[in-house]
Amino acid sequence: MPLEADRLRPMVGPTRWPLRRSLAWLLVAAIGLPATILAAGAWFTWQATWREARIDLTREADASAEYAMRLLLSYGIAASRLDDLLRGLTDAEIRARSPALTEVARTLAADLPQTSHAIVIDREGLVLLTTGTQREPPRPVAAEQDFFETLRAPNPPLIHLSQVFASQIEGRPFFAVSRRRSGTGNPPGPDGFDGVVNLWVEPEVVSDGLRRLLASGTDAVALVRTDGNVIARTSGMAELPAPLPPAAWFHAIAAAGLDHAVITEHTPEDGAPWLVAMRRLEGFPAYTAAIRSHAAILGAWWDAVLPQLAIGVPAMLAMLGLALLVCRGQLRLLDANDKLEARVVERTAALAEVSEALDLTPCMITDIKGRIIHWSAGCAQLYDFPREAAEGHQVAELLRTEFPAGGREGLLATLLRHGQWQGELRQRRRDGSMIVTGAQWALRRDPRTGEPHSIVSTRTDLSALHRAERALRRSEDRLQRAQEASGAVAFELARDGSVLADAAMPGLFGLPPGETVTLAALAARLHPEDRNLLAATHRSLARTGGSFSLEFRVLEADGALRWLLARGEILGRQQGGCAPCFAAGIILEVTQRRSAEAALAASGERLRLAQEAAGFGIYDHDFRTGAVTWDSRMRGFWALPEEAPVTSRSFLAGLHPEDRVLRREAMRRAKDPTGPGTYQAEFRVVGLTDRQERWIFTIGQVHFEQGRPIRLTGLAMDITDRKRSDQRNELLMREVDHRAKNALAVVQAALRLSRAESPAELVRIVEGRVAALARAQTILARRRWEGAELHALLEGELAAFLTGIRMDAPRAELIGPPVTVAAHAAQPLSMAVHELATNAMKYGALSRRGGLLQVSWRLDPAQRLLTLVWRERGGSEVVSSPARRGFGSRVIEQTVQVQLGGSLTRRWTPGGLVCKITMPLSRHDGGQPVVEGATADAA
Repeated sequence: MPLEADRLRPMVGPTRWPLRRSLAWLLVAAIGLPATILAAGAWFTWQATWREARIDLTREADASAEYAMRLLLSYGIAASRLDDLLRGLTDAEIRARSPALTEVARTLAADLPQTSHAIVIDREGLVLLTTGTQREPPRPVAAEQDFFETLRAPNPPLIHLSQVFASQIEGRPFFAVSRRRSGTGNPPGPDGFDGVVNLWVEPEVVSDGLRRLLASGTDAVALVRTDGNVIARTSGMAELPAPLPPAAWFHAIAAAGLDHAVITEHTPEDGAPWLVAMRRLEGFPAYTAAIRSHAAILGAWWDAVLPQLAIGVPAMLAMLGLALLVCRGQLRLLDANDKLEARVVERTAALAEVSEALDLTPCMITDIKGRIIHWSAGCAQLYDFPREAAEGHQVAELLRTEFPAGGREGLLATLLRHGQWQGELRQRRRDGSMIVTGAQWALRRDPRTGEPHSIVSTRTDLSALHRAERALRRSEDRLQRAQEASGAVAFELARDGSVLADAAMPGLFGLPPGETVTLAALAARLHPEDRNLLAATHRSLARTGGSFSLEFRVLEADGALRWLLARGEILGRQQGGCAPCFAAGIILEVTQRRSAEAALAASGERLRLAQEAAGFGIYDHDFRTGAVTWDSRMRGFWALPEEAPVTSRSFLAGLHPEDRVLRREAMRRAKDPTGPGTYQAEFRVVGLTDRQERWIFTIGQVHFEQGRPIRLTGLAMDITDRKRSDQRNELLMREVDHRAKNALAVVQAALRLSRAESPAELVRIVEGRVAALARAQTILARRRWEGAELHALLEGELAAFLTGIRMDAPRAELIGPPVTVAAHAAQPLSMAVHELATNAMKYGALSRRGGLLQVSWRLDPAQRLLTLVWRERGGSEVVSSPARRGFGSRVIEQTVQVQLGGSLTRRWTPGGLVCKITMPLSRHDGGQPVVEGATADAA
């Protein structure tokens, strides 16, 4: 606040200059100290924000690399499976069998939901086989693509990841995961290249997966090949992306072959910095790059700094206000001292004569030069100097007097002008202790000449008064500062309902300034739901008295609500009264606290719901004290009861013994002070009470203090279902590989043993037998190689005869309960049925008009047998068995007796062949069962 010139004038004296310097330093400290603290807090917050951004982006890059690597590996495996499917086939055979092979390829591609379709390309770049719906164009569609050129070159990679291109077939952007065709039936080319098997993937589908890994909506993740071509990115792929320029930061990192990197780059447009974290894909020439802009980091920093400013700036202003109040108080003190000095002079003049008569009053008489002439007993008691030791000495030297501004000469000049002087002097007693005395000087003149000859001085000890005044001022200042800082308003409630309060009271209740405040007027401003609470509390305490603490709402004129807190004490009413005698207390506004509590509760509930939805468990391990804190989900992972304490011992007791070394290595790397401090591991846990095995994925952050790890906090998630799914997929892949090899072996045997009178007939026989195997493969694939339905197996061979168009056309009937044939028995049984059907179409019931074939089967649970009866009617009149056994007869016998462990009987009746096949449900020689299951009705 401004200081007027007349207020500063008393400070001109040399004794007041130190006070002025002290006040100036107080003002500087009141502004500088909070500002320094705010600047330091903002700087540390800025460092922490960048550090958190680096950690977030590193996690995003690692997670994206893991996701992309697994995705690309699954594409590579699918391409290998498609290549194995076509092994040994020429281009002509593939085109001839395109519908059947396309259906198998679609089934193969359907296991990968991110795959658009699979395409097989010959050595000239033409499409041999595609799972898409468009027709192939007349010219080569792949010869100009990078995957075609790369795989055609010498020493090609096993799996190639192409750049994004626009498909000539569909016109949409794709990238391809490709490999060379191997083991084809075509004549070998001069360079060993015989086409490409690839899977076309839409980048946008991969981008959707990357978006789910983002920690912040402002981040971006891209999958980039080492040559700078962008494969996928979370910002979308509306058009073909341009490759990164040769001078880009990406090429320097890729050329160095770094596995991971975190850099700060500047945009070429405006030079704004942005943070990039890169992670190399193991086994693939590509990186994942997680990017966060400087604006996003700056926004996060502002979110963290604004609460500090919201607290620090008001605190700085409050300290400045307090400093100004202290300055004003000091100036008021000087004015008070001047007034006090004037009052002391008046009192000294009025009591001068009485003081001379009262020897016990501290009184002394000195000459004009200050030598003591008279020393009263009161002075001797006050200063502890006896009369004989004081008289004749200079009073200023004896008592080491400290005079006000101007010294003794100034006081003497005032005394000569006015005849008296009153003020305070600081003096010392005989033992050296300092005392403050109120001195009253009166000038005595010679009655004859009028010349001054002596000074009468009375003294009053003001030390105790000064101490009390200082204590009172400090107490008042503290009370005023506390009240202003807290916003509390003091009040007193009289028996008649009138309220005596500070000027801020009407404003708290929304009343006009200056309005008379009564209890009824205040109650009228309360929220209707809180008026009964106030009335009940008033009635209760009016009888007994006591302290109270209430929180209630005040309704503003615009409908807004304000929360107030009232605390105080009430004196109970006297007998016969109806109101309390007296009440006093304070009222302060707590709206912000209420809003903060509501926001905190809502934030906690959102955090709890997010945690439950994500299935995460939270843990905290203090390395210094060994204390371990788990939430309820972490206890569930370890099957640890709620009442049991969480310790490192219980954690290790649930850890699978085979995974302890893995977890120990992950913890050792996380505790390394030179590393990022990230802890990440996957291990098995055996429940302490339920003994169930679970796979747990955990990630956390180690906190360091002076290079030493002090604490680990993080999240854990149950990934048991994912692990079991991976295991099932691996088993399925091995089963598919095994079945494919068996099928090829059967095809080879069929080719070696098939005999015919002409090449055309041989081709027809071989194609029929291979087609039977293919149909069995298709049925098994639909059931994920878990078995084949017997009805579907028979229906595949006899589909053309199950429903005849004419009544005289040959027909077939299938009669039997639902039965599932084991996967290993499906192909042999299919071959046997194919041979029977072939003979029936050549010589039996299916070769003549009106012919009827009935295939029936039944299960005998008691004997554990499956019996299948093949009965032909209206066929050949031959009643004896053929003289020569062909390949089909040998296939039937070998299949039923050797592979299936059953028995076979055949009878040739006048109507046709009757064949009875009996197969055991389980082999006694340790083989696998033939029938895996049947419905309850069939059993």
